[in-house]
Amino acid sequence: MSYPDVRSAQLEDQAPVGDLWVRLLDEQGQIEDRFGVAEDARDRWDNDFPLWLEDETYRVYVAEVNEEIAGFATAHQWGPPPIYEESSEVYLDELYVRPDDRRDGIGTQLVDAMRDWTDRVGARRLRFNVLVANEAGRAFWAQQGAQPLTLTLTIEQEVADDPEDDEGSKKIGF
Repeated sequence: MSYPDVRSAQLEDQAPVGDLWVRLLDEQGQIEDRFGVAEDARDRWDNDFPLWLEDETYRVYVAEVNEEIAGFATAHQWGPPPIYEESSEVYLDELYVRPDDRRDGIGTQLVDAMRDWTDRVGARRLRFNVLVANEAGRAFWAQQGAQPLTLTLTIEQEVADDPEDDEGSKKIGF
């Protein structure tokens, strides 16, 4: 087994990380069919990735094994609405490791990199979501010492084929 090299993503990582990101979306869709991938998802990734690399409030880490990117993690600094006590947090947007590279410590090393960044920016916690149906993901996070904070629930609605007001459906970036 080769040990991964975990580092900050660079612009030249955009395509291979984007490929892994699409695999993440596909896997989420297989686990939970309410997570359908938008037709323009990759275009939006390609648009936003360079911006994340320049923004000090975002981080993208990659894990390389044998000079190939085997996994990645993305996160951004976050704070609660002003009605709550100020509490800087880091929100882990995505964590993905190629299936053949799982259980080799890569995910843990990516999480450790995010924990280090969380400490450097003075955030009190690292927050994230995991699909309820993703048993392997929930087990991974339990091994990381994660504890539930909130529970997100959904109520599925019937949606008209041609809604009159489609202002909320316009997409800009992420």
